[in-house]
Amino acid sequence: LHRRRQLIPITPLITSMATLLVLVSKYTTAFSSSTTRFSRVQSNNEMKATVYIALTIDGYIADEDGSVDFLTKFQTSAEDDMGFSSFLDSIDLMIMGRKTWDQVVSFGEEVWPYGEKPVWIWSRSPDSVMIPECRKRQARAMSSLPEELIERAAGEGYSHVYVDGGSTIQEFMKSNYIQELILARVPLILGDGIPLFSKVNRAELCHLSTKCYKNGIVQSHYSINQISIVQT
Repeated sequence: LHRRRQLIPITPLITSMATLLVLVSKYTTAFSSSTTRFSRVQSNNEMKATVYIALTIDGYIADEDGSVDFLTKFQTSAEDDMGFSSFLDSIDLMIMGRKTWDQVVSFGEEVWPYGEKPVWIWSRSPDSVMIPECRKRQARAMSSLPEELIERAAGEGYSHVYVDGGSTIQEFMKSNYIQELILARVPLILGDGIPLFSKVNRAELCHLSTKCYKNGIVQSHYSINQISIVQT
């Protein structure tokens, strides 16, 4: 759901690969079995990380080539941005993966849906990330571990982080650092492509709300009670 002029596209929400986060503290409740321990993540009242992304009915965020061109027909106007503007107002930090960043920047300076929000770009090679001059005040690249990014964000006083990018979302969910999911289901079966939830831990979700839009998109909001299986 990106914004071109006054349009809020779905592209940024769903751009494939990468993502990041920052979040909260966790406490662990152990349930013992012979060789398995279940760890539960509980959110902190002062810090949370949210995923806001579009995906097809069959769970893909992009096609096999990483393209999200199939989302173009579902683009909406600024008058009906499916809550993206309100969501953006609620966050104070944007964390995204390198591939997502490259794709967003490729849309040009006039297509920038994040306003003046600070952006952290998660990359294995931060020195190679190209940041346009117009974004250098608000964007920076880093290669820290998820845990280190979380600590850094908390230390700098951030309270609500928007995590974006397929692979990044997966990594931070595996680390139990995502607390809420806002999923915009596009009325399309892609059949194959890049899935959002292919490499994550089992998670129990609490349904918070669902809205249906005229373009056929069904958007659901969940909180996460995440349970990861750790072999001992």
